[in-house]
Amino acid sequence: MIFGICSGPELANAAAEAGFDYLDATVEWAVCPKEPDPVFQARSLEIFSLPIAIRNLTCLLPGDYALCGPEAMTEKAIHYTSTALRRAATLGIRTVTFGSGWSRKSPDGWPLEKAFEQLTAFVRGVAPVAELVGVTLVVENLRAAETNMLNTVDECARLVRAVDSPAVRILVDGYHWATEQDSPEAIIRNGDLIRNLHLATTAQRKAPGDEPCDFTPFADAVRASGYNDTLSIESSIDDKSPAGLRKIYTILNDTFNR
Repeated sequence: MIFGICSGPELANAAAEAGFDYLDATVEWAVCPKEPDPVFQARSLEIFSLPIAIRNLTCLLPGDYALCGPEAMTEKAIHYTSTALRRAATLGIRTVTFGSGWSRKSPDGWPLEKAFEQLTAFVRGVAPVAELVGVTLVVENLRAAETNMLNTVDECARLVRAVDSPAVRILVDGYHWATEQDSPEAIIRNGDLIRNLHLATTAQRKAPGDEPCDFTPFADAVRASGYNDTLSIESSIDDKSPAGLRKIYTILNDTFNR
């Protein structure tokens, strides 16, 4: 397993010094989908000058890009995401995360199955672009406190299998997985679809070591699934110095690479 941190450039130097392999940056910051090409080109130069690579992107859609309900902005969201995917490819990005809890929330009174069909239509709409540029869209499980759609690993896997594209896979977020009391079996049976992991402590969503948290059930399920690639910390971090980040890295290595 190799380890990264969800962060902008402010942690790049410390993360690199601590031994982390990459950063997960936000879509809006890294690829500027609403901005013209010159703005993105300037951002690209900044990214290529960092001492550590950005391998994955998070926070796909702005909150006002509704995907479910009678006011769904499917075509607008497809255009925005397609721009993000094309630009991500030029940076060597490997995955773009479809979390976006507010965007994918089903409005009150709207049938959840109809909302699922709308989410599937959105992902189907961007899958050909993802395939063409070689970037994988990963669907993230999110806790019920953030959205009422795709709260479990199995629900995310159901959407991915419905779309049936090699460029659409899942990201398993260990914080949301634990908060929802999702099962180890869900990770194991969908191991073939996993392309990234996120992790934070359960109580206050902190970095490993910043508060007590037993990551063993999650780590054991991930190992049993056969997944062995990237894992990114997505949390608050108490000590952002190289020494502080190195402690986090050591915990990750001891937990997931034993």
